[in-house]
Amino acid sequence: MLSNQLVLLLAAIALFSVGGYAAYLALQLYRRRQRLDQGKRELEQRLKDKETEARQSVQIIARALVQKDLSETEAAMRISWLSQQIALSADEAQHFSVFQQLAVATAHIPILDDWAALAKAEKRRLNTEREGIEMSYRDFVQASAVELVSIRLA
Repeated sequence: MLSNQLVLLLAAIALFSVGGYAAYLALQLYRRRQRLDQGKRELEQRLKDKETEARQSVQIIARALVQKDLSETEAAMRISWLSQQIALSADEAQHFSVFQQLAVATAHIPILDDWAALAKAEKRRLNTEREGIEMSYRDFVQASAVELVSIRLA
């Protein structure tokens, strides 16, 4: 009889130990899920903030373009790059596409240090080429720029 009680006591202790370990693991899993959820929320907020910042930058660039403070090509390069950071609606994508097309059409023209290294004759030739390309896109770019000035920020 004593051995039956001892076996039951040992079984109860083992069961209690396994139950305690299971509870510990459940708590660890709960905490891990909480951290993952918090990380997801923080990442979503950072992405939202980045998109809002990109939208504000697009507005500023579009406004500068409308006011003729910026060339169509420079605006197209900047807006095209920023558009990759924005989740675009179908309507917005239409307004951004002309900037992407112009950026692709003028992508072969050197910038910054590469531009500075060019001879004057080559710079003149490329400026003439760029202005011709801009002229073919100008009406569409200006119309889209006017629309992008009022792009939603959130």
